[in-house]
Amino acid sequence: MGTPAATLLRTADTVARLGDSPAAFAPLPKQDLVNALHAIADLRQSCDTFSAWIAGELNRRSVPDLGSAGLAQQEGYRTPQAMVEAMTGTTKGGAVSIVEVGKMLAETDAVETLKREHPELPAPPTPWHAPIAHAVTDGRVSIAQADAIRAGLGLPTDSVPPASLSEAARELLEDAVTLTAGQLHRRARQLRDDLNDTEVADREKAQLEQQHLKAWKRPDGMVEGRFLYAPEPGAFLLSVLDELTNPRRGGPRFVKEEDRARIDAIVNDPRSTERLAADGFLELLRIGADADPGRVFGSRRPAVRVIVTKESLESGGGHGSIQDTGEAVSIGAIRREVCTTGTVAVVLDDDGQCVNVGREQRLFTTRQRIGLAVRDGGCMWPGCDRPPLWCEAHHINQWQREHGQTDIADGVLLCKHHHLLLHNHGWDITRTGGHYTLLPPRSISPTREGRHLATKSRAVQDWNARRHRLRPQDPVHSHDPAPPGG
Repeated sequence: MGTPAATLLRTADTVARLGDSPAAFAPLPKQDLVNALHAIADLRQSCDTFSAWIAGELNRRSVPDLGSAGLAQQEGYRTPQAMVEAMTGTTKGGAVSIVEVGKMLAETDAVETLKREHPELPAPPTPWHAPIAHAVTDGRVSIAQADAIRAGLGLPTDSVPPASLSEAARELLEDAVTLTAGQLHRRARQLRDDLNDTEVADREKAQLEQQHLKAWKRPDGMVEGRFLYAPEPGAFLLSVLDELTNPRRGGPRFVKEEDRARIDAIVNDPRSTERLAADGFLELLRIGADADPGRVFGSRRPAVRVIVTKESLESGGGHGSIQDTGEAVSIGAIRREVCTTGTVAVVLDDDGQCVNVGREQRLFTTRQRIGLAVRDGGCMWPGCDRPPLWCEAHHINQWQREHGQTDIADGVLLCKHHHLLLHNHGWDITRTGGHYTLLPPRSISPTREGRHLATKSRAVQDWNARRHRLRPQDPVHSHDPAPPGG
């Protein structure tokens, strides 16, 4: 791979040879244009590494103790972040990420240099974030991805030692190839929750205390408001809004015939989507809790599905998660919900699959879709973050062409966009036991090199991680067996 400096020179030279104007790119074949974009991405990532190094040193020379003698203040900026933001043209958040990652790189390098050059001296322990720093220097992750992992995992505590955070960082770095910075941050938060269940309950309590709803009348007579809800009640609110407007915003095409009229009415309604949501929400307030569920929502009432393994629910250890958002929910909160509403059992076999119910009908049943949602956690396409509510159940072996089974094992959740992309552009999905592989068309990959489809389900991820900790010699896959959950 060479040194970072050599990589910078090589990538800069590659980009410089691409052309001098937009017209130079017009005649390029598709693959050459894609390669040009990859070259730009490589150069940007290499430059970002140098930006972080410089920002780390800028921060060292601008520590608060130096006051007005600090470098940033000497140059007329209140903080190093403000100086980076102004001089690089990045956003405020981007500048914060560059400085924070620069601090990680500087701290890691200082400790490792001391150990290397003065082995006879007692040296401080290697920082927990050293794996992240090495990944940035090697060009394996971007500044945004590195900062997402750092911020999501948080700081060491008595119950979450540095070694545990380092191991979690390594696990996230392995997934960084297929995850965006936002997805890495969410996954890092999930891993942090796995390391200390007490933090989940403490955060849950604090978030509930912050809940509020305020409304006021404006001078023109309109009523305006503001609200804030904790993840679980907030997920219910989002579920209500989704049910009111989902057909307008790209929801699944395949629905029961009895729901078709209601969905067509929503799609063809002359009101805007925002107006439709506002009017529907106001109607809910008017009719109250005793409303006929068919009056507004048809055959499906909005609900929040909390996923938890049977083992955690019975033992009281661990935690569950909200299906559509992945937010952690304490076992105490789940048990209260079970007492109020009960649970839906999803029985899984040795491959982590929900029990099949045959191919008597073309569409997957409601219970099967619950199983797919628990198993897949949303659209299985790499990098897609659409939740189960927005997904369609794809038959791996097509129903008409290949007499495909309407079985859980032969179904995969895909959002409408990726479902259409798969059918219209020559992509395929294959299954080996409980493992699924996405095969690109030959126009993209002549050898059709497959990409493993990883579950987005928090429940399955937690189960796999727990199983790996108990039996670290076993490989962990996205669809390894998971216990019954609801």
